[in-house]
Amino acid sequence: MGILKLTAMKPAILFAVLVLLFRIAIAQESTIHGLIVDKATGEKIPNATITMKGSRIQAVASEEGKFSFSFSGGGEYVFIISHVGYEMLELPVQLLPGEEKQVIAEMVTYAPSGNEVIISASKKAEKMLDAPAPVLVLRSTEINKFPGTNILEMVSRLQGVEYTRSGVDEITVNARGFHNAFNNRVFQLIDGRNTIAAASGNLPMFNNGSIQKDDIEKIEIVLGPQTALYGPNAHNALFNFISKDPRKHPGTTVSFSAGNQYQFSTRLRFAEILSNRFAFKLTGEQSSGMEYEWYDSVYVNIIGTGNPVDEIAIPENINNLGFKRVRGEFHIYYGISSRTELIISTGGSRFTRLQVTPTGRNHLRDVTYGFLQAKLVNKNFYATIYNTWGNLGKTMIIPNYTKDFYMESRHRPVDEAERWASRPGNRLYEASQRLNADLQYNREFENIGLHLSAGFNYQLERPNGFGVTLVDSFTHIKITQYGAVIQADKGLPYDMRLIAAIRLDHHSNFGNYPAPRLALVKRTESGAFRMTMGKAFSMPTIMNQFAGVGRFMFGNSGKGIEYIPNGSPIDRAFAEYTTPLKPEEVKTWEIGYRGDIGKNVFADVNFFRGINKNFISPAQMFFGRVLSVNGIPATQTQRENAGEVDQQGILRNASFITYFNYGKVKTYGVDLGMHYYASRFLVLGFKYSLLKSNLNKEDPSIDANKDGFISPEEKTLNAPENRIIASIEFPNLHRGTLNARFDFRWVESYDFYAGNQMGTKEGKGQRGVMELPGRLIFKNFNRGALGGFKTVDFSLSYKMNTNCRLNISITNLFNTEQIEFVGAPSIRRLFMAELKIDLPEKNKN
Repeated sequence: MGILKLTAMKPAILFAVLVLLFRIAIAQESTIHGLIVDKATGEKIPNATITMKGSRIQAVASEEGKFSFSFSGGGEYVFIISHVGYEMLELPVQLLPGEEKQVIAEMVTYAPSGNEVIISASKKAEKMLDAPAPVLVLRSTEINKFPGTNILEMVSRLQGVEYTRSGVDEITVNARGFHNAFNNRVFQLIDGRNTIAAASGNLPMFNNGSIQKDDIEKIEIVLGPQTALYGPNAHNALFNFISKDPRKHPGTTVSFSAGNQYQFSTRLRFAEILSNRFAFKLTGEQSSGMEYEWYDSVYVNIIGTGNPVDEIAIPENINNLGFKRVRGEFHIYYGISSRTELIISTGGSRFTRLQVTPTGRNHLRDVTYGFLQAKLVNKNFYATIYNTWGNLGKTMIIPNYTKDFYMESRHRPVDEAERWASRPGNRLYEASQRLNADLQYNREFENIGLHLSAGFNYQLERPNGFGVTLVDSFTHIKITQYGAVIQADKGLPYDMRLIAAIRLDHHSNFGNYPAPRLALVKRTESGAFRMTMGKAFSMPTIMNQFAGVGRFMFGNSGKGIEYIPNGSPIDRAFAEYTTPLKPEEVKTWEIGYRGDIGKNVFADVNFFRGINKNFISPAQMFFGRVLSVNGIPATQTQRENAGEVDQQGILRNASFITYFNYGKVKTYGVDLGMHYYASRFLVLGFKYSLLKSNLNKEDPSIDANKDGFISPEEKTLNAPENRIIASIEFPNLHRGTLNARFDFRWVESYDFYAGNQMGTKEGKGQRGVMELPGRLIFKNFNRGALGGFKTVDFSLSYKMNTNCRLNISITNLFNTEQIEFVGAPSIRRLFMAELKIDLPEKNKN
């Protein structure tokens, strides 16, 4: 009857009733407004991190130390507040329905930085001290003082991460050795989204992606194998970028950066709270600059003998050394309830720059990246689905272009030589995409001290190389991966935790791979000890699996490469198969400590020991004519490589290059980080990393091409054994408005091999030559071993007023010789200045 009466009401009365019910519902919303201050001085603490205990909800306080949270209805809540230089604070709050409460959080100074809350080590909020893995954090307070556009520059300050710079714009990172010009052993996430490129190289996007630094709240770096929680390719390290929530960081930020090498960048971040449920943010950046005027050597045979001894060196032909980048993102946040939210995100980038590869350098022109994502977040579950696109644009292979232009311009007009050198055979074409879906559920059983979580992941890769870069002329390549994980986190007596996880992944080309992780954490009065065992996999890239570049370099997966060996009749009945690739694998055992070691002295030390096997080699020469790759027909078209058939029908002089697995290498090392908080105005830092292996032993398992000889490139670690970083920081100068910092970095000299690239102490200053039994292998120009330098960087940050900040940095202050990568120039002094203007939303707390 009640329903009948309601439906019989007049429309005006019904509308009035609905409005009244809506207002009653709105009136039940509870809000907490907080102010964070120094307990001793009463000064406001800016940019502290606030996390709601037992959830993934996180925020950062404003420059005035203020924050706020709103909830539908009342309840009991506990907020965990952390900030560098202060002890972590737990703030319990009781809210009644419809109540608006003001609270003050008083923090005690000089806590170790390990007390802050992170989410990446266990996929849940926990104190950094309790993390079951070595974790490094770049915080918003540090990022806000950095004037550059490439956030990876800040990684040079961290222990355990191998930082290499190959130009003004290009920076690569690695961990625990075996670096390469194409390195996919480091995994990148942004807000739970896999940001590995959809293109066949499968490299992390990092500075080429769509996020810009003014929208980064923090970066959590977890060292060691992380496959158990994050899936394949979380092999040596995880870089988890966490962006700013527009409800916690509303307002407008406009930034301008400029420096030498014609560097210039403009950035915009605009975020607004539309209602209690809706918020959005929009970001954008345009940046440009000029690379160092430096040209690598390219070798060309002008007399046509085919003998590398007769080749002469000519400089790379690069028409434009400029780099440029345009990127942006748009996000909509909708609060379904106080504990559940829906986030829709999209973004993209377009960039042009130089790229070092194992064969030489590529000129990436108008390369594009884009994504579209939907994400549902709740205290107990997390679900997301997203698609990623990648297009290689008008990318040119510089060595091929240089050779062809040089040879043709000797007897043709320049414009004709340009047309020939720019033909499709010297370009890379690709328009690929990838679909991902992730689901995670977690539950806390507080009465028994147990946290359980489970997850499922799905990935579908659909590369398209247009029959140029991949063997997909007559077929559509599809690669699927899916996996499931379960993790238990159990509290034990004597302040201990046991964390156990097991993951099983299936790859359409490589089958099933389990990845376990087991960790024990023991809290003490001053810190925490940890012991961890983990296993990780790195899947071969799309290029490793299905390459068909120039119909000379081929992928080697699935069924392997079907080929006719030289000396055999040109008949498929005599065909053989290569041994197909397997995923790379690493197992590690680690022990570490994070905590106080004296008054105001904080340390983080980690010892690890690993067994690495099934390394994927650089492209290796093989002899025969290719018929198929993993069952896909592939015809060699280059006459000089396809060989010839003699009068008896026997194949002669055919060759191709491909990839193989090799090696079982034992590694061990130590990463140490220490900070001494001398006062509010002085912080000293010291970092040290040691990495060693058994590669100096003549182990037959590391013979990649199985020729019975272990070459220098087959036993190189591609990383320095010793690295030292030291820092002196002067915070809170001039009434807290000025911050100055010096960073010293020493990198030990080391040899490096990557395909045709070679940088070694022996043979420096001449063409790289590797001597093997009975033959010589000629490589690119050898500029000497990498590293072997000492360098100092300087940075200064000045808060001009509430809304404006001026940042300045000088990289390589004393302009020392600093060669960090093969096929790249010395990194000369770089200067950068930034003006950042923050215009908070008018109702920002």
